[in-house]
Amino acid sequence: MLSQPLVLQRGPRPGDELEVRVEEITSEGLGLAVLDVLLGPQREPRQYTVFVRRAVPGDHVRVRVEQTRRRRITSRIEDFISPSPMRIEPRCRHFGQRTVPGKGCGGCTLQSLSYRHQLAVKERIVKKLMADEGLDPGLVYPVIGQNEPWFYRNKMEFSFGDDEARDFALGLHPAGRKYDILSLEECFLESEFASHLVPATRLWAVAQGFEPYLGTANTGFLRNLIVREGKRTGERMIELVTTADETVHVGGQEMAAEQAARQFCDFLVAYAAEHAASLTSVYWTQYRVARGEVTRYVEHLMAGSPVLHEELHLPAGVRLRFEIHPRAFFQPNSEQAELLYATVLERTGLRTGEQSAVVLDLYCGTGTIGLCLAPFASKVVGIELQPDAVDNARKNAAYNGIENIEFFVGDVGKVLASEEFATAVATAPDIVILDPPRAGLLPEALEHLQALGAARIVYVSCNPKALARDLRLLAKSGYGYTAIQPVDMFPHTYHVENVVVLTKDQAKGP
Repeated sequence: MLSQPLVLQRGPRPGDELEVRVEEITSEGLGLAVLDVLLGPQREPRQYTVFVRRAVPGDHVRVRVEQTRRRRITSRIEDFISPSPMRIEPRCRHFGQRTVPGKGCGGCTLQSLSYRHQLAVKERIVKKLMADEGLDPGLVYPVIGQNEPWFYRNKMEFSFGDDEARDFALGLHPAGRKYDILSLEECFLESEFASHLVPATRLWAVAQGFEPYLGTANTGFLRNLIVREGKRTGERMIELVTTADETVHVGGQEMAAEQAARQFCDFLVAYAAEHAASLTSVYWTQYRVARGEVTRYVEHLMAGSPVLHEELHLPAGVRLRFEIHPRAFFQPNSEQAELLYATVLERTGLRTGEQSAVVLDLYCGTGTIGLCLAPFASKVVGIELQPDAVDNARKNAAYNGIENIEFFVGDVGKVLASEEFATAVATAPDIVILDPPRAGLLPEALEHLQALGAARIVYVSCNPKALARDLRLLAKSGYGYTAIQPVDMFPHTYHVENVVVLTKDQAKGP
């Protein structure tokens, strides 16, 4: 906040320039400033909340207003009056304001902060969100960071399209822009191989005369290039996603889509071989979408194995190996997933050789958490609405020889009331695992937890705002907690995972 109020004849409008001092970063990754204004001839006092893209705490900047809504202003930095002492030079050339050519990539939001400061910012975000719900921010532990916060992702999805100049592009969407693509010359999130592959693929596709799919015109062939890598296994899968057109134009000539896709995939294999980076799998996937029909992916294995393998290394020497096909979900950060699941395991109190607890994994997805806990429990039961996810979970259980885990497909409430579930879980579960979507727990989920009455709940959350709300609501059912443990799953972004253990009638917490 500036020391003196700003005198204005009218309220701020798009295009206006303002001087602000950034105080903190919001849970959406925007800088936040408070602007006191004396408005109009009567000098009426008003206060505006200003959100600043790509700002860091301590920045004293001149911003340009982009949007106004009541007394909330979204803006971008026009000039630095005095940059924050925490600000550093970003590693990636594409990081920065989207108004600058070649910058504005939406993949990272915090690269202008050192990693140490990123972790401190995330801790403050979680603490503030807890305090906003009337919870004790002092129970938030320091964030568990990553030893090497670069090249950590095991999957990246790059988009074909065009840039602002309407030139062929392959990369990521600029922040806040749905249709434009920013062509990437480098990226430090997945691997050096992927970083070099993307610009090389773009240049080759342009030289061959391939056309990117343009959603605004519904024309073109190429949609996405997806790169998956097993960080523990060294395996790689590349997936070329295209439209479902039967024929396409390449270099001014019409050819069968399969022929064009084969030509493209042959290039990917040759590029990898030239750079001593073998490919485990190469897929061509047709994205079929038509009015009145269910959207679906039709996958064609063009080279290699149908699946990619990845491993998770857990405490007590437990090693789990996973088969990952193109549509399967897997935590995008393998190393931090191991830390996250080890944190969950530690908080459950489960120990190897003491397999006596029954664990219920609600909203289990592909069952990764349940599979990681199974070696330490007597029985694990997972419930998930999506049949494909459960099918994947069952296959990975069998692949790892885990026999004390069972999965149910269906709505949680209906499954819990079924005879099949009653037979599988004869007694009340000792531990309930919650890993809900970003929206958090629905009201019926809270009812299910009340009915189960488990002595211990382990809540894994990707959205600290929803977590804070749910912790307050769970307190009404007699659940309290003594610690909130953030884990940094996505360095250089504002996202942060949290693990909380709740126990029935716990004295501390809310």
